[in-house]
Amino acid sequence: MWRHRDLRLAGPGRALSVLGDEIALIALMLHVHDSGAGTRGVMLLLGAAALPTVLLAPWAGRLADRVDSRVLTVASALGQLLACVALAVAGPLWLVYLLVMALQAGQAVSSPTWQALVPRIVGPDEVGRAVGATQALTTLAAVGGAPLGGLLAGLGGQRLALLADAATFGVLAVVALAVRTRRAGAHDATLALARAAAADRPKALDGLRVARRDALLWPILSALMVYVVVGEATNVVEVFLVRDALHGTSVQYGLVGMAVTLGIVGGSLLAGRASGARALAVVTVIAAAVQAAAVLGAGLAPSIVAVIGAFAVLGVANGALNTSTSTLVLTRVPDQQLGQVNAALNGMARGFSIGALLLGAWAGGVLGPQRTFVASGVACLLVAGWLAVRVHSAARPTLARWQTSDDQATTTAPG
Repeated sequence: MWRHRDLRLAGPGRALSVLGDEIALIALMLHVHDSGAGTRGVMLLLGAAALPTVLLAPWAGRLADRVDSRVLTVASALGQLLACVALAVAGPLWLVYLLVMALQAGQAVSSPTWQALVPRIVGPDEVGRAVGATQALTTLAAVGGAPLGGLLAGLGGQRLALLADAATFGVLAVVALAVRTRRAGAHDATLALARAAAADRPKALDGLRVARRDALLWPILSALMVYVVVGEATNVVEVFLVRDALHGTSVQYGLVGMAVTLGIVGGSLLAGRASGARALAVVTVIAAAVQAAAVLGAGLAPSIVAVIGAFAVLGVANGALNTSTSTLVLTRVPDQQLGQVNAALNGMARGFSIGALLLGAWAGGVLGPQRTFVASGVACLLVAGWLAVRVHSAARPTLARWQTSDDQATTTAPG
């Protein structure tokens, strides 16, 4: 897989950009805190970071399917570089919020563009391995960015951390220029189809309508959104589960986070080895069930050691679930509409995660951390059962079509 030159460039380049984003987020959170804005200021910052992905999804997806991928990736990286430089010298918080929205607007465009480029870079047979490897890289980068952001903010304040993020976007712009694989634009045969699909005014649900046509993919994506909500909601109470309910130390809380991270990396790489819709669907259902059981187990765990084990399993399942789902999207959605679908899914996941933060805060206050995990695990088990039934129902006609195609190919084969 790594023999593909463009993947060797794009994978680490995007991971470096994620590292920079995490550095910037930590620095901005500290800046908002130190300014005395309180929880309201933090919520406004998180809202400013999330809204562009949600609101711009229809237009970002159309751009990804119509405009030359090199133009979009280079332009968005340069725009984000300028936004980071401006943030480094920004004063009032209202300006910080506006610049964060500008920064994330670039991300809303670049993310579906890069995602849709993966099948072109590696070919359909290696999409899963590419998705798993790049997800593992970005997970490690995201985890490493948090302490590095705190360190840089401590050494040079908000300015140093944001200039470091700007530098990562500079590297990403160079990488985007160096990537030879291109998608959409005047040179691409899919442009005519993309223009025909984009003849009407973009609508908020365009990408979801495309995904809904796939009887196998749609229930998987629907279930994934429930898991996004549960994941974000339990993140809110995770520290209370470890520190208050089980009286764990700060080191043990860190070990929980490390267990999840290593699990995600391992699960991503393992799921990346699956190929074909049937195998990927099976991996998705199993991963969903295992993740649900792990969430339930974390809520019922009698000790910190048991919680760490549950979170390690949760990480493996989560990495496998995300990798298999992303691979199914990239291999089943028509190429000329990949940008729309990826942008819509990114926006929907971001929107659900915002609501989940509020849900997690409410559940933690009413149920407590352990019961929140137990309730979340039970809910996910029910969703996993529903998903297994839906995937089985959708797979039967799909497999029948495959068998018919194979029989026809055998009948018409020469010789």
